[in-house]
Amino acid sequence: QPKVLKDAKILVANTAMDTDKIKIFGARIRTDSPATLAAIEKAEREKMIAKCKKIISHGCNCFINRQLIYNLPEQFFADNGVMAIEHSDFDGMERLGLVLG
Repeated sequence: QPKVLKDAKILVANTAMDTDKIKIFGARIRTDSPATLAAIEKAEREKMIAKCKKIISHGCNCFINRQLIYNLPEQFFADNGVMAIEHSDFDGMERLGLVLG
């Protein structure tokens, strides 16, 4: 992850960036097969990677999020040269929004 940014293009968001828990619309899943669970987890990972790609497609090199950013998206952003900042406070986000336009 870069430590210094020149000509920063900042994307400010408040979106969930976690995949460690099964979160398919808050549903519970019962399965007899570990393969089924693995397929669900794989689908979640692919969904998170698609979300990360969509964020990067906006051309940002700094992503600031109000919520937690888990390891998978953080690593994806780092691999693509995007600085990821998590847990920004509401006041800071408001000031950033005013300064950045």
